[in-house]
Amino acid sequence: MINSNPSSTFTQIITGDAVQSMVHDLRTPITVIKGNLQLLLSGVMGHMSEEQMLLIQRSVGPLEDLILMTENLLQAATLEKNDMTLKLEDTELDKLLSETIDFYSVPFKQRDMEIYRHGNTFGTKLRVDAFWMKRVLNNLIWNAYKYTPDHGKVLIYVQHSGDAVELVVEDNGRGIPADKLGFIFEKYAQASPQRDRKLGTGLGLWICKRVLEMHGGSIRVESEEGKGSRFILRIPSSCIL
Repeated sequence: MINSNPSSTFTQIITGDAVQSMVHDLRTPITVIKGNLQLLLSGVMGHMSEEQMLLIQRSVGPLEDLILMTENLLQAATLEKNDMTLKLEDTELDKLLSETIDFYSVPFKQRDMEIYRHGNTFGTKLRVDAFWMKRVLNNLIWNAYKYTPDHGKVLIYVQHSGDAVELVVEDNGRGIPADKLGFIFEKYAQASPQRDRKLGTGLGLWICKRVLEMHGGSIRVESEEGKGSRFILRIPSSCIL
């Protein structure tokens, strides 16, 4: 009998041990390729022509896409497990943001895009699972990168709402159609499936929502098509030190 629910079929596939093992196996060669590209870009292997450098630089973005897609496939399977628990630790918000932003500095620079922070986060400490919170920031920052044109801007800032902290990732990209905002955090959802199919798995925002909910928080989006998007992560007082 043919399964008429593609999402159900795909869930069974990605949670299978065999496919998870294959995705794990992909990570090693991807890591090696990324390391070699970074080495070439650093210049320690010798001078390259402008054309050679441009070709290598153009490889970085698609490679980061592949890395994030493989990570999302593995992480979605982990987050679906009923016995999955968070490993909470004292985490400096400033360090968390700095490490994540620095990680994506190269691809942003190559497209002449700005990524910067607004406001002082020094001294703000959270009790969170740093691994999963980094995954959330990775997905949101990379989404902003993909859906914002060259020379665009991505702004990250913190605002207070009652006794909670809200971490905001804002871009001036293409935005999300109003009729898609209601289900953008659903698994496999994409704002424009026909043109976004090649840009990811549709798991990133679902992962963000799941991780925030496991911390007792939430995530929401404010967006207008053609004018950019603003993702707001609400971190509850129970996670603030």
